[in-house]
Amino acid sequence: MREPSSRDAVALRALLARVDRTLDAERKTRVLETLAWPREVEHAFFAAHAERLPAPRYEVDRDALNARIASLDALEATLPEGDVIGYWLRGVVASLRDANRLMLALGTTEFYRVSRALYGSARTRFRGDSERNLDLAEHLIERLDDHPGDAARDDDAVPLSADELVQYLTSRAREELPAMSLQIGLDPGITAKVIAGANRVRVRPDARFSVDEAEGLWHHEVETHCLSAQNGAAQSACRFLRSGGPRATRTQEGLAVFAELHHHCLTTARMRRLAERVRLVAMAEDGASFIDLYRYLLGMGAEPREAYFDAQRICRGGRVEGGAPFTKDATYLAGLVDVHAFLAVTVRGGLRDELELLVAGRITLDDLEPLVLLQQLGILTRPRFLPRWIRRWNSLLPDFAFRAFLDEVTLRPVETHFASLLETAGVRPRS
Repeated sequence: MREPSSRDAVALRALLARVDRTLDAERKTRVLETLAWPREVEHAFFAAHAERLPAPRYEVDRDALNARIASLDALEATLPEGDVIGYWLRGVVASLRDANRLMLALGTTEFYRVSRALYGSARTRFRGDSERNLDLAEHLIERLDDHPGDAARDDDAVPLSADELVQYLTSRAREELPAMSLQIGLDPGITAKVIAGANRVRVRPDARFSVDEAEGLWHHEVETHCLSAQNGAAQSACRFLRSGGPRATRTQEGLAVFAELHHHCLTTARMRRLAERVRLVAMAEDGASFIDLYRYLLGMGAEPREAYFDAQRICRGGRVEGGAPFTKDATYLAGLVDVHAFLAVTVRGGLRDELELLVAGRITLDDLEPLVLLQQLGILTRPRFLPRWIRRWNSLLPDFAFRAFLDEVTLRPVETHFASLLETAGVRPRS
């Protein structure tokens, strides 16, 4: 693919402005809100003693969706071919078109086919590897239990109420990101515990949060999702970066989970839940119904309402009878692998400017080449807001520098030595 050599910065700005005007209408394409089940579906499910499949109804304006698809088709036909920028813009347009196609297919098997193309599935393989999302999930589930003989336990802490979480996030935003426009409040209509948009964070009033969970939500929702969206909106030449569409989901969720992990607030329960959701996607792909998923979660010790909410995440938009799930939950761990590998290259290489591009908007890692080019031309500006883990470059660089050494040496003899010490002491660690 050749570099655009004849198009100067002025012409490129004109192209991006035209794309931006057309894509501005796509701000109305709210996939997750369209897929969400109203609370009445939950009430009916439990009123039937959790023995009858939920019956969600989806209302979409099919004429409007088809009109958006036609508009995106027309835009794509005008985009340049054969260069980095044209290829990137075609990918952005195609992703937004598929988001509209996804909503046209609500409640059908076609919904699953589009979802799988956009987000991957539980059995999607990592780049150039034979391992799948499900393999990582099973690995984590197997290793996240405490040793059965351990007497050590975490101290029980009083959970935060939804009001207290709102106060915590609000005060922290004022302290750490005072220039960022943000509204944080309660919303009894949502089913997720927390939902974040570009300028708004909504909290379910009946939800409760551990201290670590509250810390994780700050890094995941505010310092990743809200921050990157507002950075994209501040890009005068390509404001469409405020909403990356489904193609950016894997990278954005991977970034958000990495932020939790890096700040040591990704708890065992949280990681296990992310892994279990991949397993749930696999089960639904294999034909498990909503009730099958719900009962499986109960058997794993989940409370009934939390089991309902997690099963709903997998079945929303698809078929509650099984075989056609919404596969977005397969992206979190896959995205974490991608982001960690990307950081291994950029941070170890001292590429600080390229690292900051991760939060220039809601982007995918594959956007790096066009974004670097736009930055070199002075069209893409540095992100207005940076999360703490990027601001603290002097602590990030030593971390990855040390990991680089570990990746290049074989630690098996060292591990075998310490494993033998533990076995001699009467303790057998997991292999």
